[in-house]
Amino acid sequence: MDPIDSTTAMKVKQVFVDATFVTDLGIRLEKIEPGRVETSLEIQPRHAQQHGFVHAGVLATMADHTAGGAAVSMSKEDDDIMSIEFKINFLRPATGKKLRCVGTCLKPGRTIFVSEAEIFDDQDKLVAKATVTLAAVQNRNP
Repeated sequence: MDPIDSTTAMKVKQVFVDATFVTDLGIRLEKIEPGRVETSLEIQPRHAQQHGFVHAGVLATMADHTAGGAAVSMSKEDDDIMSIEFKINFLRPATGKKLRCVGTCLKPGRTIFVSEAEIFDDQDKLVAKATVTLAAVQNRNP
C-alpha cells in the first residue's frame, strides 16, 4: 500500500482536532493510511453507562468518526466528509482499559463513500462493528 501524502494526512488530523466532542471523549488518532484509520480510547469512569460498561454513545461516536477519517483519507482535497447514515452492532460489552478502532473506506466515491469501523477491547475481542455512509460536500462550514 502506498503511504499517505502529507496534505491528506494533515486533512485527516484536522478532522480529529476540529471535532471537540471527539477530543473531549478522549478519542485519539493513532494511524493514518490510504483508506484506513486507527483510533484509541483510554477507558475512563466517565465513559460508563449504568452497568459499568462503555456507553453505546461513546462506541457509536468512536466508530462513526474513525470510519469518517478513513473516508477523508480517500477524498478530494476540497471536499468535506459528513456522515449521512450509520448502523452499528454492539457484539459484547466494552470493558477493560483501552479500546482500539479500525476504520476502513470500502467504497470511495465522487459524492458518496461507504466505510466500516470495528472496535476491539484490550483483549483484541471485537466489541462493535459499524457501517457508515458518508457524503462529500464542498467545504461546508457551520
